[in-house]
Amino acid sequence: IRLGFELSQQGTDGQYGSETVAAVKALQEKYGLTSTGKADEKTLAKMMELLKGVSNPIEESLPKVTSLGDKYSFQVKAKKDIGVYKYANITENFRTTKKGTVFSVYGYTNAAWAVPGGFVQMKDVEPIPITIKTGGLSKDMETEFRAFLKNEGIDSELHVHAIGNPSAELTAAGLDLVKVKQFLDKKGWYYKQ
Repeated sequence: IRLGFELSQQGTDGQYGSETVAAVKALQEKYGLTSTGKADEKTLAKMMELLKGVSNPIEESLPKVTSLGDKYSFQVKAKKDIGVYKYANITENFRTTKKGTVFSVYGYTNAAWAVPGGFVQMKDVEPIPITIKTGGLSKDMETEFRAFLKNEGIDSELHVHAIGNPSAELTAAGLDLVKVKQFLDKKGWYYKQ
């Protein structure tokens, strides 16, 4: 588990069952060892070598974490029971978060979200969509906003309301939500969520 090979059904129950055999085979295949599912001498040596790096990862070897801070943080929900890891390289699983748990994301790497107290794999959670409402949106601003969404590949529909104070609504999640909020802040345009 500390090396990132999940035992999601049985966990660390002390048994060398089919799930453990599959995890050992996955490790063997990943590191070019003969894939037998048995923890032979070469497999154990490789595991020990890898565990040294997990226990004390060198800071330079960890993925760079891009911080979102409080302003651009967003919420995600666990799709299943998931591991929370100590390091950004998704190693040293130290607790489990239950399916359906909602929590905030404060940063990210290429495959992990930085959450309070650790990191979770992006694939294990789904970002929660948020609707942003703008105010005082002119026709030129609308055109610029639509061009931004298209250029960034943000798959969200901009709903414009022209009656009264022209405004718009847009629903986005995850990093798309962050991009939209950063764009609106850069432009100095009013919005709320």
